[in-house]
Amino acid sequence: MENVVLVVDDEEVNCMLLTKILESDYQIETANDGEEALKMLQASPKKYAAIILDLIMPGMDGFTFLEHYANDEKLQNIPVIVSTGDGHQDNETHSLELGAWDFIRKPYNKKIIHFRLRNAIERSQMQIMRKLQYVEEYDSLTGLYRRDHFLKATREMFDQYPDGQYVMIRLDIAKFNLVNSFYGIERGDHFLREVSDKIRKFMAGKEHVTYGRMRADVFAICMTYTKESELMSLSSKFRDEIREIIPEFDMIPVFGFYLINDLKMEVNDMYDNAKLATKICKGNYMQNYAFYQDEMSRDIIKEQKIVNMTRPALEQEKFILYLQPKYDIQQDKYAGAEVLVRWKDTDSGIISPGEFIPIFERNGFIIKLDYYVWEHTCQMIRGWLDKGYHPNPVSVNVSRVSVYNPKLVDVICELVENYDIPPELLQLELTESAYTSNPYMIRETMKHLQEKGFTILMDDFGSGYSSLNVLKDIAVDVLKIDMKFMSDTDIPGRGENILASVVNMAKALEMPVIAEGVEKESQVEFLKNIGCEYVQGFYYAKPMPSDEYEKLVFYAG
Repeated sequence: MENVVLVVDDEEVNCMLLTKILESDYQIETANDGEEALKMLQASPKKYAAIILDLIMPGMDGFTFLEHYANDEKLQNIPVIVSTGDGHQDNETHSLELGAWDFIRKPYNKKIIHFRLRNAIERSQMQIMRKLQYVEEYDSLTGLYRRDHFLKATREMFDQYPDGQYVMIRLDIAKFNLVNSFYGIERGDHFLREVSDKIRKFMAGKEHVTYGRMRADVFAICMTYTKESELMSLSSKFRDEIREIIPEFDMIPVFGFYLINDLKMEVNDMYDNAKLATKICKGNYMQNYAFYQDEMSRDIIKEQKIVNMTRPALEQEKFILYLQPKYDIQQDKYAGAEVLVRWKDTDSGIISPGEFIPIFERNGFIIKLDYYVWEHTCQMIRGWLDKGYHPNPVSVNVSRVSVYNPKLVDVICELVENYDIPPELLQLELTESAYTSNPYMIRETMKHLQEKGFTILMDDFGSGYSSLNVLKDIAVDVLKIDMKFMSDTDIPGRGENILASVVNMAKALEMPVIAEGVEKESQVEFLKNIGCEYVQGFYYAKPMPSDEYEKLVFYAG
């Protein structure tokens, strides 16, 4: 801000008098009415230290100027001192209502003008400093502490109240990045403000507590507690309330707890330990909290190594499609395949999906991998058709994360259109847990995909707690059951009886059943006898590269 005072007055003599009084300390500029003054201010709002404003002017008078001034945030830090000659109380009251800071009266008193002008400018500068300090300390979106101020305030709390039993909490909203991607930044910002309000609500009764927004969808809380069950209860209640903000999207708040036993430890290190705990439980749909353990550091280092390798691996197409054939045991012939993905790294060799898929689900990269697999599968099918083959359908997996994409139907339809593939050749597999997390949304998405000609398979049927409800509410074309379903029981025959009942139920619903994990001839015979149509497993074939699958299926005999 420069040391410039703008005098707004249509009387030239008044402008000359004020210039003579103030020119020793200030640079003076003048405007003949409110309209001219606004143009000057809006062109260079940071230029002016104060405004001396006459009320009665032709054109735009002082009152109208103040109305514009009050509605322009860029001008409100510039103090306005009204110059008045009549001392009319109503005019002064109305000027104050419109945002005037002070008054000087005609005839001018040199000392009073200098005193009031200096005071107004100092008050303005103090306000600007306070605003700058607030911006530095508080997050503009949520009003919570920013990271640095949270760490500072927490240290001050420890120093002032060192006898408390404290916990550092990191709160991370799983899948929040998908809200911005699918619903827009405005909806995402609204969600974050709601989360912040709920943090304030939950912490309102705490005697010693600090909390802040660390970045994007990550928050931190440090508070006193009495027992660990109190923290577990907090995570459960908070999860229930978070789900209400966007009901159609199953948002999961993930809590990492670090129980503090040394208050002299750096606050940032405490937060990092809580962060390690959130990474361990993120993606666990049964439990949304974890307590820090020392061994977590080793797991995180290993995970970070995989994350660092991910993007180059996708760009260099190191993710390779494998196919595991499905076999029609009633007609004794191959009946398509499931597409699986393997990561072939130059240094590490083949990386198991069990290592990288959970990590990709946690960090959202699974969306890119899903699309990569779908597109390469479409390319593969197109290649078979171009060679004159008549392939059976192959199925691809749709992750729990991709299911939430409101444009999922468009994305998949666009792929099969681009590669000119009949939709019935690309089947879609979803795990039962994906269905149960948001039944309404999944039901609508699956219905649209079926209308477009796609076949929907439910993988891992029976692994959850609401399988029958899923079948009742969501249209599914094929059930997949893992043969491990039969192995986890001490009661002979019970698994076989349940499996036979599921197959009979599926027949009544006109749904084929695929049994996965078939490894023994005795299992094949049992499945034939109960009417199961299809199997998949090592007894017939392990997952194999696409060229081996071609030889097995298209060149057989």
